[in-house]
Amino acid sequence: MSATNDAELPDGLAEGLAWIDGRMSALADASLSVVAEGLLRGDGAFETIGVWDGRAFRLDDHLARLQSSLSALALPHADVAGLKQAVEALLAHAGRTDAMLRITVLAGGSTVVTLTPQPVRPAITALSSQPAPWIRPLGTFGPAGAKTLSYAPNMAALRAAQAAGADDALLLSFEGWVLEGTTFAVMWVTDGVLRTPTGELGIIDSISRRALLEAAEELGIPVEEGRWRLAELENASEVLVSSSVRPCTPVQRVDEWTYEGPGPICARIAPLLERARRSG
Repeated sequence: MSATNDAELPDGLAEGLAWIDGRMSALADASLSVVAEGLLRGDGAFETIGVWDGRAFRLDDHLARLQSSLSALALPHADVAGLKQAVEALLAHAGRTDAMLRITVLAGGSTVVTLTPQPVRPAITALSSQPAPWIRPLGTFGPAGAKTLSYAPNMAALRAAQAAGADDALLLSFEGWVLEGTTFAVMWVTDGVLRTPTGELGIIDSISRRALLEAAEELGIPVEEGRWRLAELENASEVLVSSSVRPCTPVQRVDEWTYEGPGPICARIAPLLERARRSG
């Protein structure tokens, strides 16, 4: 793989960096064909990875999930060694900073890696339940559980939730099972047990959710994965969301139900997640 001369790159990360098909550049100078098949059809897979103090959090887990997504789409696997080289080059140039990596593999062979400052995400304090019939159980639909580029249904659900007066959507399966958020994992606490939907429902196997569940187990907090309908949240004491660049975040309202927060479970788990992210 080749790279742009460092003299041509901006200092640090202020302007963002990109690595496309073996070439590193400033994000503003990066380009991809507008007729790339994967771009036109939303055909491909991606990963968003949090970077903390210059280290990509659980990079190997993200790359393994990327390969799984590509397999589910019947696309060739990515060149993991090449991706790691790209990530290392971008991180080395940016230095020890907090950032966000995004790896995108398009049908047709193009690979894009970008490194940008961590975005300032709007607060998620209220969720509106929205149907998500496109999310199907594993084994019933080829791309089930894959992290694909086809996020238009998720964004439509987000806009419907905002039109209903919420910040974002809580997605429900065709059968009425609680699934996930549009771009984040969802958990809740009932009778002291941290509950989360099972991956068998076809939700994204969230890396941040894994880290949160591991933190809960380290603290001795009971964890349960399963299938629950929306009514389960009526009796929850806390509802939590998290993603690759979000902390453990308490939700104050789901539809008509309200919650006091931050609750004790989120307050205990959040520091462990932060510690894990900063320790690499």
